[in-house]
Amino acid sequence: MTALFLENCRYVLRSRMVLFVLVFSSIIHYSGMKFLNHVTLSIQGAVSILGPKEAVYTALIFQIFTSLCIAAVYGIWMAPYAHRGERGVLTHVLPISKINFPICYLLCCGLLLLINQLVMIGSYTGVFGFAAVLKPEFPWWLLGKTFLFQLLCLEVVMSGLAVSSLFFGQVATFFIGGTFIFVLQILGAIASVFSGKPGQEVYSSTGILFLIYKNLPPVGEFLMDIKKLITGETVGVAHWLLWFVWLLIFNGLFFMKTKYPTQERSTEA
Repeated sequence: MTALFLENCRYVLRSRMVLFVLVFSSIIHYSGMKFLNHVTLSIQGAVSILGPKEAVYTALIFQIFTSLCIAAVYGIWMAPYAHRGERGVLTHVLPISKINFPICYLLCCGLLLLINQLVMIGSYTGVFGFAAVLKPEFPWWLLGKTFLFQLLCLEVVMSGLAVSSLFFGQVATFFIGGTFIFVLQILGAIASVFSGKPGQEVYSSTGILFLIYKNLPPVGEFLMDIKKLITGETVGVAHWLLWFVWLLIFNGLFFMKTKYPTQERSTEA
């Protein structure tokens, strides 16, 4: 298990994924917060600037975007890499328990997401200084809870994309995953509008579409749940549990699929 995890870490380094995370995330976070630091707002004649407190919430938006990109890249291209084509045949005969593969991929993806979180905090510190980070009112606890929830959700996204990539291929998964996430976001917005309470989902007892949606990963409520956590509210246990159940489902499917190497029509280099 340890050897497999270290080998996956070496693969991540060789693929320059860590460099991609550091450079891409740093550019997005630092340039975004640097720009916001010079933005002024005029409300009824009163001019104000976006200070460190407001920048935390904006930085979180950048962090969600970059984390989603990392999870997508890792799930579509990196996790299935050793299990496709001729590589899949070689990986299949290795004397390693197949359950170790999805576990190691979860750990590696989680490590990349943690690096992205540290880049966000580092960029925030670079723009606003250590004094802003060391203030007692800096929301360390809220950021920690938000990161744990993000980690669970994005690991589910990564695992789902990895399974889809094994079954349908990387290119098809790119479009399938994007469409699926978009549709779930739309359904989540519709559910919130019908409830009359933003952030509170409601499902029609007769609508089969919403009955199905109710049991899918709550992607449509993801951003609203993040907003709740960063503002000190709580996310319902049902959402935590539903994300965790789908994490088990996707990784169970990945485990079963790795028992049977995927043969591709085209010859890979």
